[in-house]
Amino acid sequence: MVYEDKVFLDDLESRYNVSYDADYSNLVHFQTTNDIPFQRWYSYREGYSYKLVEKLIKKYNITGPLLDPFVGSGSSILAGRRMHLKTYGIDVNPLSIFISKVENTDYNDADIDNIKAELFMFNQLKRDMKVRKTNFELASKYFNKDILQAMLQLREHINSISNPKTRDVFFLSWLSILESVSNVKKEGNGLKYKNRKRKKSGYINIPIEDWENEHFPDNKFVYVSDKIINNIQKIIEDLSSNYITAPKATMILGSSIENVLSVPEQVELTVFSPPYVNFFDYFEIHKIELWLGEFINEQNDLRKLKRTGLRSNASASVAKALTNSNESIQHLTAILETKKLWSNRIPSVIAGYFDDMENLLINLYKKTTVDGVVAIVVGNSAYAGILIPSDLLIAEIGEKIGFKVDKIVVTRHLTTSSQQRKYLNDVMSFMRESILIFRKE
Repeated sequence: MVYEDKVFLDDLESRYNVSYDADYSNLVHFQTTNDIPFQRWYSYREGYSYKLVEKLIKKYNITGPLLDPFVGSGSSILAGRRMHLKTYGIDVNPLSIFISKVENTDYNDADIDNIKAELFMFNQLKRDMKVRKTNFELASKYFNKDILQAMLQLREHINSISNPKTRDVFFLSWLSILESVSNVKKEGNGLKYKNRKRKKSGYINIPIEDWENEHFPDNKFVYVSDKIINNIQKIIEDLSSNYITAPKATMILGSSIENVLSVPEQVELTVFSPPYVNFFDYFEIHKIELWLGEFINEQNDLRKLKRTGLRSNASASVAKALTNSNESIQHLTAILETKKLWSNRIPSVIAGYFDDMENLLINLYKKTTVDGVVAIVVGNSAYAGILIPSDLLIAEIGEKIGFKVDKIVVTRHLTTSSQQRKYLNDVMSFMRESILIFRKE
């Protein structure tokens, strides 16, 4: 099947320096970071390796401030601090700000001693008989009841730790095991039950009690506390052998678009990976941590977060008026409006997403030093057989604002469904993850 608008894609790509670089392929995702000091404290699947940012810092000889407006788990901040740069991180997700803060706090020998002392006491804890409650209504479905009670008891103990740095380290470790001790896992655009298994004949559901008996030991309190203890031991190991001396990182909670302008100085390097326009609701994916971590306390808190984030899914404020105009995006959304889509919001989400990206880049242009660099890790997507070349569209937007598009580095190609592949056969090379490099001249 011939792709119906290949000429449009080829013409758009011909305007830019697009090249493939395999050296970046293992740096743009989090799968390779499980053994990297600091980053292994919390497995944040949307993150990338801090080595990617270190590579960019060295390549472009960056010595001035660094900014990440979608700070995630703090990979960019960690890289900047390792290279002795002043760093700023922004994120609308309070979970992300907390992870980034803890991983980028300065810890001295006394702090390590405090963590070790607390770990000794933590190791003595026993399960009590008190029944604790949570306002997260799905907790009883997502967790074995004994594991949930163990988690709530340990959270209560952690909250009572008087030393703030120690408390934060233990709380981060508590958060980091939530998924592994639950009955669900992050997959695709949400949470999937682990007892649902895929067979050749289709999916089957193993009775939840049978699944829990197979995967969890009898002493569930020890099972949970041991996981936290193992994480703390890794943190102590990392802190004991990796000293970072750098200016304190500044973290800002809130919308990336507006808060870029609140950064108090011009920035030489901005590195970030925004949500992709793939309809993934990252607040929904992290709802267990948000609820049980008490970053949100009621459903309205979650709704507010979703409406404040980038317009990358149907939960965002797709009804918000567009403030910019782009012919390429209008061309694509017009085609999509003629297609049979699984959601009629897809065209408006795509238009809103790139409108938000343009407003963000306008503000980043204002905050970037002359000769400064903006690097964006982004993935392309497709709907109803129509490819959305986010890397090229963002390049076009940046160029319109005043940035020079230095290059687009293709890091790896992305998979898609067999149904999409049938329509995208001629343009599968555009299904990719790329790094855009802007320069301000």
